[in-house]
Amino acid sequence: MMGDKSARFTAFAWAFCLLWLTVSTAVGQDATQPPAGGAADAVEAYGDDALVDGEISMSRLMWHVPDPEDYRARALEELDRARTADDKIRVQYIERVLDSMGALRRERQVRLSLDDVVRRTMQQSYAVEIQRFNPAIETTRVVEAEAAFDAVFFTNITRANIDQPSGSQLSATEVDQFTSAFGVRKRLATGTQVSGTWNMNRQSIGISFQNINPEYKSTFTLEARQPLLRGAGIDYNRSQITLAQNNQALSEWVFRRQVRDTLRRVEELYWRLVQTRRDLLVTARVLADFEAIFTYLEARKAFDVVPVQLAATEANLEQSRADFIRRRAAVFDAQDRLLALMNDPELPLGGDAEVIPADFPQIDRFTVSPLAEVQTALDNRSEIREQELQIANARIAVGRAKNFELPRLDATFRYSVEGLWDNADRAFDKMSTHNFITYYVGVEFELPIGNRAARAAHARSKLQHAQATAALQGQFEEVILDVHEAARELTMTYDQIWPSFKSAQARTREVDSVVARAERKDFNTLNSELGARRSLASERSAMLNAMVNYNIAIIDLERAKGTLLRYNNVVITPPSE
Repeated sequence: MMGDKSARFTAFAWAFCLLWLTVSTAVGQDATQPPAGGAADAVEAYGDDALVDGEISMSRLMWHVPDPEDYRARALEELDRARTADDKIRVQYIERVLDSMGALRRERQVRLSLDDVVRRTMQQSYAVEIQRFNPAIETTRVVEAEAAFDAVFFTNITRANIDQPSGSQLSATEVDQFTSAFGVRKRLATGTQVSGTWNMNRQSIGISFQNINPEYKSTFTLEARQPLLRGAGIDYNRSQITLAQNNQALSEWVFRRQVRDTLRRVEELYWRLVQTRRDLLVTARVLADFEAIFTYLEARKAFDVVPVQLAATEANLEQSRADFIRRRAAVFDAQDRLLALMNDPELPLGGDAEVIPADFPQIDRFTVSPLAEVQTALDNRSEIREQELQIANARIAVGRAKNFELPRLDATFRYSVEGLWDNADRAFDKMSTHNFITYYVGVEFELPIGNRAARAAHARSKLQHAQATAALQGQFEEVILDVHEAARELTMTYDQIWPSFKSAQARTREVDSVVARAERKDFNTLNSELGARRSLASERSAMLNAMVNYNIAIIDLERAKGTLLRYNNVVITPPSE
């Protein structure tokens, strides 16, 4: 009996040791293995390439935060090697990470560089397309304002049959009258209204004393009406054209601002997609480590792991899963926002494409000269040009209101010749002999008593001009502040990259050290290892965030300077007719 118990105890001890060695291999690694336990880490071993000529190694950065699709390709190769070597623990780890990242996979993968995204957005974005029409619309208003000085052809034709009582034999009771008038009138830039009119009247009356019946009267009239005070002057009469031209130029600057803001937004969304995708992989690796440790502790719950320890680990595991789900949703949100702004028909928002950013954030230092950046901004910012045009429009409004405050004093000159006969041809011939000429000169004066409306309008226009001038000064200050903040943000985000990279490197060495020095895989040791891995993931996320923010800070500085379009080689061309 005792022999049987001893044999069972020995078998149980060997089984326990075998289980301990197997799971220990899954959770920890010795110093000869790559750091962080991930499949991508196994592909590219930890090396001494952290610095190259005093600069951060780009390959090392990408090793810390690879893109899920690039990771997948390398992980599948590592998975084949692990299966060939019959490394079940390694196979299980890689499969866990790949399963977690499988939610990102779509039927179609589209790899896009930042230049591709910018080009597609500029060609297809509805936000840009809507604003693209405004300059053309304002151009039609310029033509409309200029058309006020176009010559106008007019004609009036009437026929009247009059039957009325009369108390005199010299007045007809029946009149058959036909009147036609043809002419051209035109408004001059000085405000003068000129017109030339030819009238042909035919009148048949029932009276015996009428020598010519029916009679034809042909009349040609030249008339000029010139405002002398209100409404006079080239500046006043062409002011509507100048306003329309200013508004057309204003719409072009507004369009440039819309393109600039759209460009800045799409670049930010592109880098946020880069960040969320790579950050999700960092989280997935930690989650796989957590699952491996929890599986190991659950296998030992009958031996040396108390329920409270297992419950605490399970709570942290579920919290990590919830965090992974949140970060996974952030990837889909970032991609949808990017596609919604691009409006590319080849990449519909409800499609099945997975957008894979092909570019990695740059980390080259940008040299910033605050004074030069401010001067560039003052020379290029569209908001300043817009406000200057607003001031010009307000100045024109002041001039128009001042002119309208004047009394109306108009002079009219009229010259006419007439001809009369019993048919139209002879009447026209008689008119051309200039035997019957009429001259007319008149003056009209008008002044509203008190003239309060015009004075109030003039006062309002001056206040609006002062307001627009103050707004320009405020715009100068806002642009300068914008440039200073963007420059500081650029410097600050760049300065964060190196410490965050060094921190990630240190956390990597900490994980290696914890794994290498662990003599036994008890709960406290595993907890320390997991904490180190979570800290490493946190530092990697922080490093990725610093790099993405630095690239966004670059475009923010270019936007603040008003040179973002030139920076991205975007040229605005007028729409085709």
